[in-house]
Amino acid sequence: MDPFWEDLWRREEAFMASAKPEFRHGESFIGVSDIAGQFYCEYKVENEFALGEVPTEAKEEGTVLHDELIPGVEVTADDFVRLVSGEKPSYAVLRVWGLVGGLHVIGVPDHIVWSRGRPLWLVELKTTKGDPGILWDDQMIQARIYGLLLELMGFDCSKLKLAVVRVMSHGLSEDDRRQWTFRVSEALLKGTTSELESAYGGLMKAHIVTHDMTAAVASVSAKTGYWMGQREPTSSQSIGKCRACEYNSTCPKSLDRRT
Repeated sequence: MDPFWEDLWRREEAFMASAKPEFRHGESFIGVSDIAGQFYCEYKVENEFALGEVPTEAKEEGTVLHDELIPGVEVTADDFVRLVSGEKPSYAVLRVWGLVGGLHVIGVPDHIVWSRGRPLWLVELKTTKGDPGILWDDQMIQARIYGLLLELMGFDCSKLKLAVVRVMSHGLSEDDRRQWTFRVSEALLKGTTSELESAYGGLMKAHIVTHDMTAAVASVSAKTGYWMGQREPTSSQSIGKCRACEYNSTCPKSLDRRT
């Protein structure tokens, strides 16, 4: 195996072994999605850890659609290296990790397009019942943190681009679902996402996000104090978010429950 990959696997093992349960809620690692969730509502993240995840119909529908659009197939480390090292673009994901602002941050992106061992596109899929043309800050930040972690792992990210693809949670045919990963990847590589969006008649939107390490580090740093126990969680000031939140009947900060 190439020395880069051997070193990467060794460093990942050391990184995982070095973590201790020193963060809020006894966590050893902080998930990228949890940091991004703080930008939606930090108190919702607090409730998820303190009270446990509350299943909802929307979550279940979104998870099913997500798994259909981006199915997961496990491969060995050797197979992964062979897959992503070729000149022809290939599609494979791996766990990303790194130390950012004193936090052991980890996550698994939805989809990465590779060529010659370099990530070309990092894609996050978000299902929605609303307007796919809207990109929320937490979704953009999540993609950027994934890009940051790829850099910290030592990958050549000089050509890396990020995309947050928002898809309506209804209206896609069975063929659309089977071909989704290929069609989106091909459109991103060719720069024809607008044509793909037109073909789906407003059901999806590919939001292109700049890979920006400085912005990603700043985003993590802004939320580190919560995980370090240096401050209490803040809450959203949006009554709309509170009304849509599954914790609104128990959350002490709920604007909906207090009105």
